[in-house]
Amino acid sequence: MATFFLTLLVLGVVVLALQLLLGLFGLDGEGLFDEGGSDGADGLDLFTVRALSAAAAFFGMVGFGLMRVGLPGLVSVPVALLAGLGAAYAVAASMRAMRRFEQDKSFVIETAIGLPATVALGIPGQRAGVGKVHIIAHERFQELNAITAEDSIATGSSVYVV
Repeated sequence: MATFFLTLLVLGVVVLALQLLLGLFGLDGEGLFDEGGSDGADGLDLFTVRALSAAAAFFGMVGFGLMRVGLPGLVSVPVALLAGLGAAYAVAASMRAMRRFEQDKSFVIETAIGLPATVALGIPGQRAGVGKVHIIAHERFQELNAITAEDSIATGSSVYVV
């Protein structure tokens, strides 16, 4: 049983080290070892090479350590299995958090069309001048210049961006 744990430990560490080395040369992710094609941070990818190799390494390390301490295999296997699942979850959660940094949260004014807004600075009518409106877009507060082709709009009025 100790040989089984040691084999999984070595296999997991070798795969993690290989992936690290390939990543230094840009050959992981979008290259040779595509990690699942998840766009952004949608879900938790527990079945990626990183998560599975981390699970194997921790399963082997904990199981081998418990066997070396003298615990029987029937006790070592469930504890090692929990350690492996925990490692896979931790790696998957870390990768999900890092993918969030890749999402573009830039404000694009076209996405404001149709959103409700509040007039912060009165808008002169007939395109005679510029006022200001406050909107919530891309989960953050935005202040935009505003004009109107119709009658003037008073401060505090509720409007829609067109």
